[in-house]
Formats: sequence, C-alpha cells, structure tokens
Amino acid sequence: MASELDVAAKRAVLRMFTYGLYVVGVSDGDDTNVFTANWLTQVSFEPPLLALSVENGCRSHGIIERGRRFAVSVLETGRRELAGDMGRHSTEVPDKLTRVPHTFAGNGCPVLGDALGYVACEVESSISAGDSTLYVARVTEAVVLREGEPLTMREAGFRHAG
Repeated sequence: MASELDVAAKRAVLRMFTYGLYVVGVSDGDDTNVFTANWLTQVSFEPPLLALSVENGCRSHGIIERGRRFAVSVLETGRRELAGDMGRHSTEVPDKLTRVPHTFAGNGCPVLGDALGYVACEVESSISAGDSTLYVARVTEAVVLREGEPLTMREAGFRHAG
C-alpha cells in the first residue's frame, strides 16, 4: 500500500543531492542563448553521453528542440554571481551573451571565455519528464581551458524547492 509522500522530507532529502552549476549554451542558426543548469550528468562512457534536464516552455528549450545541440561550460568555484546572471530568465535579460566574453564550440553553441572547460553535445534522444524535458546527448567535443575547482550548488547557496 502506497503512503502519502511527506513533502517536507522529500525537499530535505532532495536538497542533500550534490549538483554542479554549469552554463549551457544553445544555438539554432542565429538564435542563441545561455542558461544556468544543474540537472546534468554523465550517463555513459562509451559512447560519451550526457543527460540534461531543461524546463519546458523556456526560450532555450525551444532552441534545443530546433537545433538539437548544446554546449556545457564548467564554471569555476567562486563564480556564484555569474551563475546567477546567466540563470536569469530571457524575458528579464534577452541577450545575456552581451554581458560575458564568449566563443563558440565546434557545434556553433556559445561557451564562456572564462570557463574551466566545456563539452559540445548533439542531442540523440529526449523524453518528457514532468515540467521538463530530459535530453540525452553525445559529447562531440571536449576542451580543457584551464585548471581549477568547479562551482557547486552547495557553494553557491542555490537550491531547488524539490
């Protein structure tokens, strides 16, 4: 017999999960955007695959649906403010890329100039996941730009409601 889910316990336990904070760049032709993500993980070594969860209805979701690619910039510890700025909704800040130095990965997606490194990915599949879409993508390019420790959700003090 299933019991009622304890919402407070669910939130407490889910907040114990560890996450990194990344800036994801997306592109479909001239339509580009970046957003802050933390629901991202490696799911396979061979072939190299990542899973990325993206909120349905946001601008970047539509760009990924059309372009079928993205790039993930790894932020360095101490870059909480940058993660927050890149996480602002595109209705508030329509062109976040004008605020930061950036280049483009081989797949045409933006990557941050001061990232520790990045991977470029091509979407292989997607599945509806509640209020989000889960994309599974093949890593097609990996670049280490410099050494350093990556930023985490815990360090930044960001958290999801769960």
